[in-house]
Amino acid sequence: MRLPVLLLLGALTACGAPATMARTPDIPATASAPSAREAPEVLKASATPPPSPASTDPTPESACAPAPTRKLNVRLLRQTAFDYDPLNSPEELAEKTPLVVAGTVEDFLPGQIVEEGIPGDRTHYVLMPVRVTERFKGPAARLVHVKFFQGGIWRNQTPVNSVADFRRAVPRGSRVMLFVYPDVREGTVIKDRAALPAGTPIYSAHPQGVLLGRGLTVIGGMEEINPASRWADPCGLDGIATRLRAAGHQGH
Repeated sequence: MRLPVLLLLGALTACGAPATMARTPDIPATASAPSAREAPEVLKASATPPPSPASTDPTPESACAPAPTRKLNVRLLRQTAFDYDPLNSPEELAEKTPLVVAGTVEDFLPGQIVEEGIPGDRTHYVLMPVRVTERFKGPAARLVHVKFFQGGIWRNQTPVNSVADFRRAVPRGSRVMLFVYPDVREGTVIKDRAALPAGTPIYSAHPQGVLLGRGLTVIGGMEEINPASRWADPCGLDGIATRLRAAGHQGH
């Protein structure tokens, strides 16, 4: 009776081998890899949340701090035509401009009334005080006053555009970056309506030197910006500020 028993055991062993091999094809060789990757993810999730996909981006959008998406109308700032050689980037303009600052628009004030060459032909200006939050180049007070042409006047010498129009167009708190130089007075001042303290410097901006922020968009205050040019930046004004610092403009 030993031989039948041995044959029976051999048969059972032979039947068991195919049963083990039959289960292996049900799980592909690559199927175990996801299980190995998923286990650490579960552990990380229980300890600290995994980083968001944006945090691994070399230039993550979350790193950009957008300016408030407020309404801006730069039409009143673009009433003057300029004859100049445009520069290719803010970095180039910063090299040529004595004062470069960033800040927020504080207000608009009535400026000087000037007779410039032709007797009786009077030009009205407004001032845009900017509260400085960062200085990239040159000395500056906490408030920098930039001069803009107010526009035409009616026959009664009243400006077509009021100071209130400027305030509505570029509201207080709007973020701005300035590339400016001390204003050179031309003509005879008929009236100084601003009544600023004596010695307060007045500045004029380079045609490309007024950059406003709306969301992550950089808007040229006095000249249009090509969104494909170096004057634009994915991070808006903060991106341009980072580039100016990298170029060595850190308030020295």
